Amino acid sequence: MSDKSVYLAALAACVLLAACHKAPPKEAAAPAVPPPPPPPPLQPLPARAPGLWETSLTEIGSAEAPQTLQICIDAQVDKRLGILGNDLSGEACTEKGYRPQGDGSLGFLAECHTGAGVVTEYSGSIDGDYTHDYTMKARLQTTGANLNRVASYEVVSRRVGACKPDQKPGDMISDGVKVNLVDMAGQGKDKGKGGGGDKMSAAAPD
Repeated sequence: MSDKSVYLAALAACVLLAACHKAPPKEAAAPAVPPPPPPPPLQPLPARAPGLWETSLTEIGSAEAPQTLQICIDAQVDKRLGILGNDLSGEACTEKGYRPQGDGSLGFLAECHTGAGVVTEYSGSIDGDYTHDYTMKARLQTTGANLNRVASYEVVSRRVGACKPDQKPGDMISDGVKVNLVDMAGQGKDKGKGGGGDKMSAAAPD
């Protein structure tokens, strides 16, 4: 082999060696994933139809029997009803509303301040026609004033007809006992806004 051939062979080997040690090409950076859009604002819950409503309230996991009541409502009482529909604690709630869910239900949220630093947060879903006949599944978390309680409820509520001639808006009947929530609220602001609504504040004890 001539000196020229040796030189060319050595040059080719150097070129190949340099190529072997060449840094691999950099991969293109993945495009940044944009943050998810914020949830849509809460929409006000629709008004329940005036008339006589029958409600069954069950605390999930409790051995107590479901609470069944009837209440005569008009537009004003409907606005004041609590989330569970068994007292007038609704006036203490802020940020109350719903967002439509993909399965056709309404996902609702509410935050209720019942005084003395007590706050009850509600979340859950509503199936059916909220204006006439619906089923609600609600989770309640109450905090403040040394309280820390979580409870879940199922509420089945429907309009059964017009209020009876001897009934007026706010009349509620449970276990045969009749009271008027509006009259009781008029006797003191603390009455009718009781405890986040997870127990019936206006009815006689069992």
